[in-house]
Amino acid sequence: MTALARLLVRVFFRSIEIQDGENLPASGPVVLVANHTNGLVDGLLLMATLGRYPRFLGKSTLFKIPPLWPFLKLSGVIPVYRTMDAGAGDHNLSAFATSHALLRTGGMVAVFPEGISHDEPALQPLRTGAARIALEAAGEGAEELVAVAVGLVYDAKARFRSRALVRVGAPVDVARWVADYRRDERATVRALTEDLAAQIAGVSPSFSSWAQAKQFSWMAEVFVRAPGADVAAEVGLADKVHVAARLAQREEASPRSLRQLFLDFATYERDLNLLGVNDAQLVAGSNRRRVRLSVLWSACKVLLALPFAVAGAIVHLIPFQIVKQVAKRPVNEGIKATVKLLGCFVLFVITYAVLGVLVGRAVGPWAGFVAAVAAPLCGYVAVRAIERVKRIGGVVEGYRALRLRRDVLASALTHRAAVVQDVHTILREP
Repeated sequence: MTALARLLVRVFFRSIEIQDGENLPASGPVVLVANHTNGLVDGLLLMATLGRYPRFLGKSTLFKIPPLWPFLKLSGVIPVYRTMDAGAGDHNLSAFATSHALLRTGGMVAVFPEGISHDEPALQPLRTGAARIALEAAGEGAEELVAVAVGLVYDAKARFRSRALVRVGAPVDVARWVADYRRDERATVRALTEDLAAQIAGVSPSFSSWAQAKQFSWMAEVFVRAPGADVAAEVGLADKVHVAARLAQREEASPRSLRQLFLDFATYERDLNLLGVNDAQLVAGSNRRRVRLSVLWSACKVLLALPFAVAGAIVHLIPFQIVKQVAKRPVNEGIKATVKLLGCFVLFVITYAVLGVLVGRAVGPWAGFVAAVAAPLCGYVAVRAIERVKRIGGVVEGYRALRLRRDVLASALTHRAAVVQDVHTILREP
């Protein structure tokens, strides 16, 4: 399952960054808590990146979905019966007992304590299950138990070939809560739940609205992007998220302190709209030699990959379009990502098998085997080639726009420098 998870997320995401991964203990009992905004993709991402295999608690209703059932069983997901899904009685005695047994033997139990996968820009109220599991296990033999918060951040979670960030918080010893738990269970569970919420909030950015998140992300991207950077060079998602979150915190503490930044950024946005370019194109377009070399090098790579890319596109076209249409139905963005990822996996595997059988019957078994193995490789080449063609188009488009409006370029770069300086000033403030 770890190998499968790594394969799926590496194909679905263009890049995955891991921040402070060394915070997760290499051994010993761990209750891992994470924010939950992207359906089953959240679990796959944790499986693929943590270096330790997590045993997840998942709502029991997921096991009733036929396509998911095999993956949940193979993953070792522990079913949890929510009050809304079950009848009378405590149906979670088995789930809690399994979790305690895993923790006593040095395992890692992963919980999404929000209890739901959501599309909100901020952390939702936490359920108390994670705190109860941690306190009970710590009092029953898992003496070295720690709680570790993980923040999962996506730049466009439902979009194929977007980016993801995994931020690991510092481990917190649960033993210090055990004595209080024995005296007052309910109050201690609430206190630890609040502490877990603070830990998760520390590694996952929180915004008052998606409009605020979008605006501060744009500002952070301008700040992080290096002057003269290639248009294809992406800013680090970890740095971008950190700056955007700091700006949001600053606005909440002192809204007036961001007034000049908003004014300068509005002026810079008007410059970009006038030029008809984005920030990456403006920064790259100011260096003619780099633009030409970038286009030439990318074009050579596309030409070399073209035969394999065409073959990959033909093989994957129909199943990809089927999944694309099906993924439009869910309203929740996280469910869309889950449908795309698992839907493509199932349909693509079926496509490879059918292709292998057809070629095997027509040419021979070895040819069928080669066709089945080569198909996913050609598909990956097709994806990378399409991405590179889009980048070439962006470079050329930006270069042409800047050539026509050279008179505005110097002013736009000056206004951009003002935005960067404003952010510098805000980040230096305590």
